[in-house]
Amino acid sequence: MFEKENRKGLIIYLYYNRDAKKLQSLGDICYHSKKHRYLQLYVPTAEVEDLVSRLEKEKFIKKIRPCHIQELETPFVGNLYRKEENVII
Repeated sequence: MFEKENRKGLIIYLYYNRDAKKLQSLGDICYHSKKHRYLQLYVPTAEVEDLVSRLEKEKFIKKIRPCHIQELETPFVGNLYRKEENVII
């Protein structure tokens, strides 16, 4: 049966877009911005520290940052519309 695997996102900034192909085998590329030359890579949580230390040594990678989207709360409860009572016209 299907088991959910905990994954962590990494934002990887590249010098050249052609180097994105080298990262396909390491994890799932969710998004690749060709204009800003970065990609979002999801890897298993157990492999993150080893992978980051290995990728920082590569010459085609400019910078690696962790993705914080898992830390955001997604269940929205209630109405997002706020009623303004003290409005002066």
